Amino acid sequence: MTKGLSKGILATVAGLTMAGAAAEAEENWSMATSWGGGPILERAAKGFAQKAEFLTGGEVKIQVFPGGTMGSPLKVSDTVKNGVTEAGHQWAGYDWGVDKTGVLFGNFAGGLSGELMLHWMYNGGGLQMYRDWRMEKFNVVSMPCGLMPREGGLFSNKKVQTLDDFKGLKLRTSGAWAEISSEMGASTVILPGAEVYPALERGVIDAVEWAQLSINKSLGFHKIAKYIILPGIHQPSAILECQFNTKAWDRLSDRNKALLEMAAKTTTTEFYTELGHNDTEAYEFYVKSGNEIVVLDDEVIKTAETASLAWADNVAKDNAWFAKVWESQKAYREAWSNAPKYR
Repeated sequence: MTKGLSKGILATVAGLTMAGAAAEAEENWSMATSWGGGPILERAAKGFAQKAEFLTGGEVKIQVFPGGTMGSPLKVSDTVKNGVTEAGHQWAGYDWGVDKTGVLFGNFAGGLSGELMLHWMYNGGGLQMYRDWRMEKFNVVSMPCGLMPREGGLFSNKKVQTLDDFKGLKLRTSGAWAEISSEMGASTVILPGAEVYPALERGVIDAVEWAQLSINKSLGFHKIAKYIILPGIHQPSAILECQFNTKAWDRLSDRNKALLEMAAKTTTTEFYTELGHNDTEAYEFYVKSGNEIVVLDDEVIKTAETASLAWADNVAKDNAWFAKVWESQKAYREAWSNAPKYR
């Protein structure tokens, strides 16, 4: 039985199965991803595919391909929209060049914590905006498919602690942080996941931000970077997404659509708790690994926060979708401002 499926979900599945009409023709789909390997590919993308097959009783089977094998790893939306694959798994911020609103759904430096993102998405109106935006701008069906807690900071071959240390730093990043950190003095480079390790190893870049401490551990950045810079001011949490070609999605029965949505939501919450747990162990590993752990000065953290909020307010002036989503997230953050009083 698939790991992590609750009794409640299994009961729902049983009800849907009993209510379903005759089984539709089996769907054999391909899924393009942005991931060269590691836990995101294995636990989020492939984990979703396994749940989808299990929940639909084998009526929907999805073969997951590493980034670059089914189109550009940074243009998964195009691959899915054009029907090269029926499905995709990526981070919405990679569609930055088409519409910067993607960084709000994928999250960025000035965005919501993992807890607030989860609540806003499923209970605060975020999910419907997400799906409407994707359909209008990209003509794909989209939904959250993996939530990640705050990322680790930088794995760097240069010590980064003060604002001055950002000046001239050759930094691999993406999305909004590419612009925000540039304003702080960094020289940014956007690279897909499979190219990051060799770029850091060869000195093409000085530092990399990629993912959570536990994911970075599996990728081995600590083996070639002297410094680990904390906290991850660039990404308080991150939403991954599953995308579906509209024609392929429309072929599904309502029952199987609901089951795929269930698989995606289960993947989202499972991945969040799994990474949060694994990060505690990863931090202890780094403490003992011989890397020098550097904590950013408060001035850097405050400057990054101020710059991030100002950046978003500025983008919202000329982008109606961005403004709509940003106002919703700001209002939701404010609605939670009293939470420390009762939690």
